[in-house]
Amino acid sequence: MRELKLADNMRELRITNEYSQQFVSNHIHIARQTYSLYETGRRIPDLKTVCDLAELYHVPVDLLLYVDLSGDQLADASESGYAAGSPANNSFSLSGADARMLTNYHSLSPEIQKEVREFILFKKKRSEPKQSLKA
Repeated sequence: MRELKLADNMRELRITNEYSQQFVSNHIHIARQTYSLYETGRRIPDLKTVCDLAELYHVPVDLLLYVDLSGDQLADASESGYAAGSPANNSFSLSGADARMLTNYHSLSPEIQKEVREFILFKKKRSEPKQSLKA
């Protein structure tokens, strides 16, 4: 059985997003004291609360539960990556660092997200090798 990372991830995501415990608890409709117990690992939230947290942070539930998202543990994707399969059986992996970056991206406004996407495309285009004019 995989180790549960939920309590640590709740704290990491809250701090990364600069949310207070009060803000998060209000958002998911629980008492702040209850949230504090979840974040310290003294209690485990029910499934609805876990789903509400995943929705708040725009992350899959299993990432929230099992992937170490702490800044100290920049885990390699092959060691503690997140893998999810789609109905077409396509899969992808995210390391803890990549998952944090995606979470931060989703916390941006739609306008800033568009700027980030455009910047990535710009950088990708500039990094592609120049094609020779010789045939």
